[in-house]
Amino acid sequence: MNILITSIGNKINLIKYFRRALFNEGGGTIYGIDSNSLNNGRHFVDQFLLAPKVSEERYQQWLLDTITQYSIDLVIPSRDGDLEVLADLREKAANIFCRIAVADPAVLVTCLDKERFNDWCLQQGIATVLCLDRDNVTAADLPVFIKPKKGSASEGCLKIDSVEQWQKIKLELSDQFLVQEYIDAPEYTVDLFVDSTGNVKTVVPRRRLLVDNGESIHGKVELDEIIIKASTELAKKLKLNAHNTLQCFKRGGSVLFSEVNARFGGGFTLSVEAGADTPRFLVQESLGKSITVDQEKMIDKLEMLRIQKDVFIGNQSKKIYCFDLDGTICTESCRYEDALPIKAIVEKVNKLYADGHEIVIATARGAASGVSWEKLVIKQLSEWGVNYHRLVMGKPFAYYYVDNKAVDVLEFIK
Repeated sequence: MNILITSIGNKINLIKYFRRALFNEGGGTIYGIDSNSLNNGRHFVDQFLLAPKVSEERYQQWLLDTITQYSIDLVIPSRDGDLEVLADLREKAANIFCRIAVADPAVLVTCLDKERFNDWCLQQGIATVLCLDRDNVTAADLPVFIKPKKGSASEGCLKIDSVEQWQKIKLELSDQFLVQEYIDAPEYTVDLFVDSTGNVKTVVPRRRLLVDNGESIHGKVELDEIIIKASTELAKKLKLNAHNTLQCFKRGGSVLFSEVNARFGGGFTLSVEAGADTPRFLVQESLGKSITVDQEKMIDKLEMLRIQKDVFIGNQSKKIYCFDLDGTICTESCRYEDALPIKAIVEKVNKLYADGHEIVIATARGAASGVSWEKLVIKQLSEWGVNYHRLVMGKPFAYYYVDNKAVDVLEFIK
């Protein structure tokens, strides 16, 4: 199947996790679009397409034409600015057999305006952060928190501690900002997935231990039943769809919701690794498969540190490349006999082979059971058209090891 991700920018993890989903569901192609040709995401998609700006009149027709030209099955939005336009195209895309994973326009009207969302919560009896009348803020109300009614990544958000600070900022504050009570309580991001029939399939609260520019860079899964129940109730009443990122506080026994982002957030990978593989769920739905979630296998207390990672490209000197087999060259999570080749990886391996690099295939098949799978591996590599120099049922020396389970020793050691 073919997936298109909008506004790819620096959304490397979003691309990588959808690629993994495709690997494990039979393969496919990832297209990335952005109106800026200078972006990091283009190096990680299978094909990059330069798009018009979302604000341009021709954007909608351009996107529909692109969906048709490249036989796109699934469109994934990656930022708030794309959501309303994509929601307007859902029906037209469905007519050309493409799903745009976004909520209804009416739902987005509520989600994209924090004041409107706050009003909606009050009407629905859902606990939310108290909004204050800026003309009546007193010293007793301090500290307060101001934030734009529309926006993301905490841009424009500010905590006000003193009367002097409030009097100064009040003069500059436009009507596009909210003034709210400051909540001194644990803050959570909740990754919540709703299937195409409206059923809430997974809810993963993750505590925000350290935040930078509005994104959690140190988070911890806390499968808190109170937060899970409250989030599920909100999702059903709001009629959310696909992957959503909720923000809330837990004060005592109460959950106070502050906003809903009807898309993937930056730290969604923590929830995926905890057992809520929503990219794979979306791929499975697009393929007509059922989604199975084993709640007992969800990993509580899992922590994630988001760090910068440098990727180097352009080294053409002759090297030895060692490739893992399952989950790298072919699909995993199946019987060895049923594994399928990952076309994009096979093509890249064969390109390296043609360029004169030495290719080694290494697999741990049979390492635990003692069963020899060598004949099957040789047969499969031949059928898949993989060019290589050596097969090792173990781990040989190489300059590079390409493996889906590799861990950088400098990240591992501490």
